[in-house]
Amino acid sequence: MKNLFKTVLLIIALLTIGSMQVFAEPVLDTATDIMATTDISTEAKTYREKANAIRAEINIYTSQIKEMNEYNKTVNQKLKTINDQYKIDKNSFSNDKLKQIKELRKSIEKREKKEKTVTEDNSIKSLVQNKEYDKALARLNEILEAKKEQLKVVQERNAIWRQIDALIG
Repeated sequence: MKNLFKTVLLIIALLTIGSMQVFAEPVLDTATDIMATTDISTEAKTYREKANAIRAEINIYTSQIKEMNEYNKTVNQKLKTINDQYKIDKNSFSNDKLKQIKELRKSIEKREKKEKTVTEDNSIKSLVQNKEYDKALARLNEILEAKKEQLKVVQERNAIWRQIDALIG
């Protein structure tokens, strides 16, 4: 009976050790996966740092564009008010100034056709999900360059709106 008991204990011990080894393998695989993803994580961190810097610059340009567009809208509203007054009383505003304003407005319209709204798209997300960080950064840089071009166009229009504002004083 003692031998039977020892044999059963030995079998249980071997089964326990065997099952521990079976469970240990996935733990080791997970640890290996974690170690492997640490390198990718470093790459992802580098991407995030660079992307955040680019996005911060894009946000600065976006806010500048927004401020200038708000100013332009304000001057446009003033101009509409003056136009309405002019329709009622032709002597309320000089014809010479109106001609100058019309010419300035024509040059604004030419520049408006050039402006193109630039935003991030889902392609960047899919590139990041596929761990194509260089391509994602390149796309962000394209967006940044396009935003700079958009800012130039808005600055040109804003300068003209400032001239109009000076004329309607």
